[in-house]
Amino acid sequence: MASSGSITTNEKEGRSVTLSWSITSQSVDKNTSTIAWSLKGSGSASGWVMSGGFKAVINGTTVYSTSTDSRIQLYNGTTIASGSTTITHNSDGTKSFSYSCEAGVYTYAVSVTASGTGTLTTIPRASTVSATNTNMGSASTITITRASSSFTHTLTYAFGSTTGTIATKTTSTSVSWTPALTLANQIPKAVSGSCTITCDTYSGSTKVGSKTCTLTLTVPSSVKPTITSLTAARVDGTVPVAWAIYVQSKSKATLTINGAAGVYGSTISSYEISGGGFSSTASSFTTGFLTTSGTITFTAKVTDSRGRVSDAKTVSISVVAYTNPTCSSHLSQRATSGGTVSDDGTYIKGTVSFSYSSCSSKNTVTTATYYKKSSASSWTNASKSFSSGTAFTFGSGAISTESSYDVKYTITDAFTTVTILDTVSTAAVLMDFKAGGKGLAIGKVAEKDNTFEVALAEHHTANITMEKSSPSVTLTNGTNSVSLHVGSGGVNRGVYDNTGDKWLIYQNASGANIPQSLFIGGHSTAIGTVTDSNSTTAKSCASATWVDSNSLVTVTAGVYVISANLNFAAGTAKRRGIRLQVSTDGGSTYSNLTNSQVLFGGSTTSQTIYAHTSGIASTTSSNGLKIKLQAYQDTGAAINITSSYLRVVRIA
Repeated sequence: MASSGSITTNEKEGRSVTLSWSITSQSVDKNTSTIAWSLKGSGSASGWVMSGGFKAVINGTTVYSTSTDSRIQLYNGTTIASGSTTITHNSDGTKSFSYSCEAGVYTYAVSVTASGTGTLTTIPRASTVSATNTNMGSASTITITRASSSFTHTLTYAFGSTTGTIATKTTSTSVSWTPALTLANQIPKAVSGSCTITCDTYSGSTKVGSKTCTLTLTVPSSVKPTITSLTAARVDGTVPVAWAIYVQSKSKATLTINGAAGVYGSTISSYEISGGGFSSTASSFTTGFLTTSGTITFTAKVTDSRGRVSDAKTVSISVVAYTNPTCSSHLSQRATSGGTVSDDGTYIKGTVSFSYSSCSSKNTVTTATYYKKSSASSWTNASKSFSSGTAFTFGSGAISTESSYDVKYTITDAFTTVTILDTVSTAAVLMDFKAGGKGLAIGKVAEKDNTFEVALAEHHTANITMEKSSPSVTLTNGTNSVSLHVGSGGVNRGVYDNTGDKWLIYQNASGANIPQSLFIGGHSTAIGTVTDSNSTTAKSCASATWVDSNSLVTVTAGVYVISANLNFAAGTAKRRGIRLQVSTDGGSTYSNLTNSQVLFGGSTTSQTIYAHTSGIASTTSSNGLKIKLQAYQDTGAAINITSSYLRVVRIA
């Protein structure tokens, strides 16, 4: 940029023309420069040369022009014309302009010309501005780099849909601004946003331009959603409302988040409640039955649309312990009316030891006693209650010595009834024949027709033989029973769980010497079952990697002994090997069977190698077992597995 300049034409007969300019004034307000210009004769000749047709053009405007017929004697230094013109600068205060001149020197036609570009001194315009990023509620420093010391500046901001003024026509070059927390309302789903600062530059009262900058405003971490409280309400279920307590395994709790609210425009996007082994993403939920006793603390949090998590709120409840009443021991004996134990007594002496949960002294128990002849179907209420560990008598002298009796004790609390069953035998006799002669008993009175009853412990010193087409012996404790069966035709032999309705040990036939198809534990695969997977189909085995052979076996749960061998085609020296792998998840993953990996060193010549391995594998998984045979060789080139053999035998 410059404050003056000139151009000079070529010479004709030693004479040329020079157009000069210089700045006389500049207006910051109007963004203009006024220049003075002059058109003069110049050149090397000392005399004059007749000249005319002068023309001067500045910034596209012809400032002077004469006809070719109007001629003058032009000396070096002759002022042809002069004047001034005003040029408007660009919006940034810069300006370059073109100018030119011409004349007909010595001739009527134009014989000398010149053109050039002038650059004016830049007029100060808008100042630049920058600002530091900050948290809402904390100060940002706005720095103004002003173009002129006389300028003043007005600062405004725009954030989202809101705007505001920071400073008006300030002379400071550093301004501190604290954006309000309420600006967070503009970004309810974000933790930060871009803010635009606009700096308007003034010269006096005239605005000369504007500049902008951006900064990031962040919602401070302290701005997060809130919860007023977390409350718990009892769901009593079968617990009496008047108890006003939580009872283990009987009560539930309804947890509710109260007063959850976003902040500065955010909304609640998710809820979380956890405690006592329960969790939920709802603002309110009811637990399952509370399975633990003592103090249970529940915790709640909420997350807002900015992803901010609230401080936790907690609530604790106290759960009293509860279990069903339990009987630790019971005894029922024939006795006299005074409670003296007697084998011929017509009363029953009972002693029941039990415990129950008091539930903070809210729970109580009632007890009852019933009896009936073992052959009867209906019970008689003895109208006797009892205390734990305290003996009592009942039966009103009606307990016949000729009959066995079933006894039932019940313990009932607020939630459940526990029943204890017992038996009282007939009067003690060494041997008794049932009236009518069709029943016999030892150690008790005979009660059943066509039955031999024994109430004494038995000790046999000789074999016991039972002859029947399908004999069975049943052992029972009154609730559960197991039977030993020998079915007709050599089938259905074994031990049967009558309660679980399944065979525990089962054999469906027998050979001449060795039992056939023996099943244990309800398995569908018999002991001794053999499963083979043999292949003579060649399969390529790459070098230095374990490769599956064509032998794979799938069996049910159990214990198995495994034997395998594999033949390699002839190959150069180096190692060959085999190993067994097993899977208990249906073949998704396999692991090496312990001690089943065998590696052999090759000879120095090409040879065929036979490898053998064995092992034992077992599982209780319902997926059973998958067993596969793998091969390995590191000769440097692929060789074939010519055959593979895998045998699995169930042993348990």
